Amino acid sequence: MKVWIMRHGDAPYIDGERQLSELGKQDVALMAQRLATVLKEQELELEVMLASPYLRAQQTADIVEQQLMSAKVSPFLTEQEPLLRSESDPEMTASYIEALPQSTILLVSHMPLVANLLATWLPQQGRYFPTSAIAELEIVGDKPTFRNFYEP
Repeated sequence: MKVWIMRHGDAPYIDGERQLSELGKQDVALMAQRLATVLKEQELELEVMLASPYLRAQQTADIVEQQLMSAKVSPFLTEQEPLLRSESDPEMTASYIEALPQSTILLVSHMPLVANLLATWLPQQGRYFPTSAIAELEIVGDKPTFRNFYEP
C-alpha cells in the first residue's frame, strides 16, 4: 500500500471560516503537480483521495483533483472522511486506512493529525508539516517505510 499524507494549503480566516488563501491555492496546485510527476515516475495510479470534511481540506482536495486530471492521471475516487478531522485519533485513523481495499491512497487533512498519523506509522519520522506538504510512505504487511517528504 502506498499512502501520501497531505496537509491542506494555507488557510487564514476569511469571513469567519478558514479558507484557502491565494498562496494556499498556488502551493496546493504546485504540490499536486509534483504528486502527478511522482505517480508517473513510479508508474502508479491513485485509487482514492480521502479528505477531511472541513472547508480548507475540501478546497485542497478540489485543487488536487483538478491538477491531477489536467496531468492526465487516471480517474480516482474522491470522498470525504470524518476520521481525517484534525482532532481525530491517529491510531483509529491508521487502522481504518490500513483496512481499505485500495492500494494507492492520498489523505488530505490537518495538523496535528497529519503529523500524528505519520508518527503512528513511523515513530522515528514524527515531524511538523508545513501547509501543502506531502509525506510519502509505503506499507507492506505490518511494516511501514518512509519514502519522501515534499514541501512547496
